[in-house]
Amino acid sequence: MNKERFNNIKGVSAVTLCLLFILMLSGFKAVQENSVTIEQVQKEHGVVLVGINSNYYPVTIELDLKLKNMISSEKNPLTTVIPGKSKLELLELEVDTPNSSSGWEYNFKYYQGSIFAKHNDKIAYRLPYKIGEQHRLDQGYNGKFSHKGDSRYSLDFNMEEGTEIYSSRAGTVVEIEARYSNGGKHKSFIDKANYVTILHDDGTFAQYSHLRKNGVTVSIGQKVKVGERIGYSGSTGYVTGPHLHFTVLQAKKGGGFISIPVKFATRAGIKTLEEKKTYTAY
Repeated sequence: MNKERFNNIKGVSAVTLCLLFILMLSGFKAVQENSVTIEQVQKEHGVVLVGINSNYYPVTIELDLKLKNMISSEKNPLTTVIPGKSKLELLELEVDTPNSSSGWEYNFKYYQGSIFAKHNDKIAYRLPYKIGEQHRLDQGYNGKFSHKGDSRYSLDFNMEEGTEIYSSRAGTVVEIEARYSNGGKHKSFIDKANYVTILHDDGTFAQYSHLRKNGVTVSIGQKVKVGERIGYSGSTGYVTGPHLHFTVLQAKKGGGFISIPVKFATRAGIKTLEEKKTYTAY
């Protein structure tokens, strides 16, 4: 769902133009309205545009300019990333020919995550449950039931509701959902899963889904270590029964995410997990 917002502004030489905010609502859930804004800092012969991101996760911003007698310090259109909870100087606009009519217009869109993130393939993930516990992988990569397309590198661990869930990799909690109580095979449940999303230091995300109602034990902005308890498994959202859905995600251009194949530390060494096999966390 896209939401557009219009405002009137004045250009450097008092030329009134239209500023268009395009909010890309995609990803884990809708990006909050006005969670990313652009501040205009006036200077003697122009203006500096500063991006402000109030989210805990980074956002990719795409900025397109229409200039009249103005010069931009950056390539137009501009695509860049604003880190979470930060400000970033995007570009500087200066009047090209003094004492002549000038002005500017721009539009921008933004979406969750950095499209420039690159997964650290040297990382061996920890199995996301209690040390010593065994759980079967009911659906693995390219699973026939639901692991297709951008979600093809996802994992479904069979476990009873209320099983403790632990972080597979260190990072920052950037999104949580814990209010839903039901699940089922009907498509109406697709967006009604409880989950925890953790941002890694390489810009990728891990998502732990289908947690039970009120089954999240971490908070947004919290730093977590490998093997830290983050919640309890459940059966919320689009499910056939209780299990943990685990996936590592990377933002893609235009919004949304693709899943990434990862390896886990097991008793038999560092492995790509195989469907229908049982694995012990250690």
